[in-house]
Amino acid sequence: MTRPKRKPRPCTAPMLVIQATNDIETHERMSVQAFKEGLANTDHFDNLADCHDLLNLAAADKNDPQVIAVCDLTGIALLNIKDNYDAFGNFVADADELRALELLADTSKDFWSRQSGAFFRDCFTELKKVRAVQKERRVAA
Repeated sequence: MTRPKRKPRPCTAPMLVIQATNDIETHERMSVQAFKEGLANTDHFDNLADCHDLLNLAAADKNDPQVIAVCDLTGIALLNIKDNYDAFGNFVADADELRALELLADTSKDFWSRQSGAFFRDCFTELKKVRAVQKERRVAA
């Protein structure tokens, strides 16, 4: 009797280990706090934009309508914050936008806690590819 060929499973750390090792939640919460205190800079904005885009990619792949709805809402808040930055040169968020950023951090923690480390790695790899293409386009423009 021959054994059927099995698809090898990727070897990665569990998501809880990845979250603890990389302080993902801590960075997201610190970025939200920086916006609350009016101390946000481009690193804080980029961190939350990456959080949003990574979550959006993953939610679309998992076809999770609730997380997609959160991404839609928080995407609008991030675009409003970016528009303010482009117009005035500083990162300012109103009360609704701050609530949206908190929701983003909460949803990210909850969503990723339920996923595998391999799925996170795959989504993160895709996000890095997207960012590389975006960087290429900025340089070419």
